[in-house]
Amino acid sequence: MKRTNALLMIAAALVPGAANASAALTFSGLANQIVTLLNSATFTLIALALVVYFWNVASGIYKASHGDATEQTALRSYLYLGVGIIFVMVSIWGIVKLLQTSLFGDGISNTTTSGAQVGCDSFGNCN
Repeated sequence: MKRTNALLMIAAALVPGAANASAALTFSGLANQIVTLLNSATFTLIALALVVYFWNVASGIYKASHGDATEQTALRSYLYLGVGIIFVMVSIWGIVKLLQTSLFGDGISNTTTSGAQVGCDSFGNCN
């Protein structure tokens, strides 16, 4: 019964994405959809890493406060290693974003002189 409920919850979470999915007509459109998907996945993974990191820090502090010096040293090394890994993750995300901006444009929406909003995708195609 629990497995069926979990599958139903996953399916319900994916329905809005499937309803919003549309076939890309151009290579640029396809690449834009892939970049959007990768950006969402990267953000989700970084958020998950932060949650796991802080959960382990909290449980490590509890264990170290009731343990000996070896647990405290292990917690200290875990803290430094975790901060380093999260820094590397965010740095790589920034480098990829920098490459995307330099290769395909910044995708910033602009306002024309008539006041109409002009939206640009991440590849510099404006409508």
